[in-house]
Amino acid sequence: MKYSEKQKRIFDSVRNSLTDLLSAASQTNIPVDQIYPLKETLKALEDKFLIVVVGEFNAGKSSFVNVLLDTELLEEGVTPTTANIQLIRYGEDTHVSLIEDWGVSIQLPSPLLESISFVDTPGTNTIITEHEILTKWFLPKADLVIFLSSADRPYSESENKFLLNIKEWGKKIIIVLNKIDLMQTHQETERVISFVKENADRQLKSDVAVFALSSKMAKQARKESSEELWVQSGFYLLEKYIQEKLDETARFQLKMESSLNIGERLADQCSDLLSNELKFYQEDQELASSIQNQVQIYQKDMQKEIDRSMKEIDSIFSEIKKQGSDYFENLFRVKNLPNIMKKEKNQIAFQEQVLKNLPTEIERKTTEMVEMIYLQQQQMTQSFRKQIEMRKTQFTGTEISSRDQIERSSLLQKMQASIDEMLEKMEHDMAANIGMKHIQTAVTTALAIEVSAIGIGAALTLIATTVAADILSIVAAFWIGIAGFLVLPYYRKKSQKEFENQITDIKLRLTDSLSREFTSEINSQADHLDKAIEPFQRFVQSAIQRVQGQMQQMTAILKQISEIKTDL
Repeated sequence: MKYSEKQKRIFDSVRNSLTDLLSAASQTNIPVDQIYPLKETLKALEDKFLIVVVGEFNAGKSSFVNVLLDTELLEEGVTPTTANIQLIRYGEDTHVSLIEDWGVSIQLPSPLLESISFVDTPGTNTIITEHEILTKWFLPKADLVIFLSSADRPYSESENKFLLNIKEWGKKIIIVLNKIDLMQTHQETERVISFVKENADRQLKSDVAVFALSSKMAKQARKESSEELWVQSGFYLLEKYIQEKLDETARFQLKMESSLNIGERLADQCSDLLSNELKFYQEDQELASSIQNQVQIYQKDMQKEIDRSMKEIDSIFSEIKKQGSDYFENLFRVKNLPNIMKKEKNQIAFQEQVLKNLPTEIERKTTEMVEMIYLQQQQMTQSFRKQIEMRKTQFTGTEISSRDQIERSSLLQKMQASIDEMLEKMEHDMAANIGMKHIQTAVTTALAIEVSAIGIGAALTLIATTVAADILSIVAAFWIGIAGFLVLPYYRKKSQKEFENQITDIKLRLTDSLSREFTSEINSQADHLDKAIEPFQRFVQSAIQRVQGQMQQMTAILKQISEIKTDL
């Protein structure tokens, strides 16, 4: 067939779009058997118009094709005798050859075959399972499907299912109601035709051409060269339809539309698959983002807890300062002059009146902070582990490629292993009370005293008592050199101020060091979690970008197909 300029342009557009689609589909995770029809369609794009004859066994398919091509070459029978797909093409001489992959190739010198090739297929409802498989695999190559149904059992449920399957391929369908010679009256034939037509139009949602004929009568017409009998057989109308409705222009249009429908079907399948794949990776992304958000919330909440605890410690120190001020207020009175220089007695009085159990309260508070931080970290990491484990079990194994499945599983496993390592470390730290090292480090840094042996409360008591003793020693030394009542108020205020300044300095250094140690611990764990999540998150983000790019490509190809159809 010679193409017009417009047809050449359309043909090139069809071939280019389908080639682009084949390349794009091959980059997705769609099964190879779903791509195969498009490959076959591209191969057959320049072949002759192909009509595939299908139907259940005993519908008379081989007999129908024999009559249509005026031959007796195709074996006929009431059992599923057609064990192979038979491709019938034009040839100067009759020739039959076995094609290993799918069936038999037949060449016939029939005028009809000069522009059209036929395929006679096995029955679709036979006891031989291979027949149905072969029929389904050959459908994608069809430019037109002629479906044969027997007049004595028209449009059965199994036939309806098979027709719907053909419709999914986007093929134009003609229904041939064979064996009308079995009908007793013309009215009975018309009722059967109406029944088939109405059901086909409704189920297939299109205007389906239905032809009623008798291969038996047509054979007799051929034998007797009877035009009248040929018309009565119904083959005359079918022949006329093929000649008039399937001229070169119509065949080109049908072939291109059929090829585009195959492409559109694959592109839709790829789009659905990519959509599911994108959804799957987005759920993975939600997991990673959720963990990151929870870590950030944890950091903020813990920082609030640290700030709150430091305020509580601050209030404890404020109490110490108040008690110290009261102590010096009472000490620097005339009646207590003899006691100012009694160092040991003053130390005991200072501890009883000023410190009381306040240093122990600071130790208790800091210990609570350590336990609270580790408990929160433990709960958080256990929650993350459960979330990851749940996400691993939600994997269906169909959305992503085997390679990506392996990489994804490996990254999830590594992330989970890193979190497990954190859990084990926390449990060990809590059991061994190593968490207290943060307090010890903080106090040692702040107060320049090793507290691991005596405890924080004892260390603070020692420091506060030493500060008081130093102040009293200076005052006592001065008092010995310059006795006088007038200086008592001055040294009372001076001692109160000096004690307050030094205690404030100790408090600031301690709270700053504790806050820094606790914050460092929290940030360290958060950083560890971020690093554990990061490889998986990078993988997911990369996958999402790839899938979105593929989806855009599919959308562009579907748009091209739609434009070509409009052009047709």
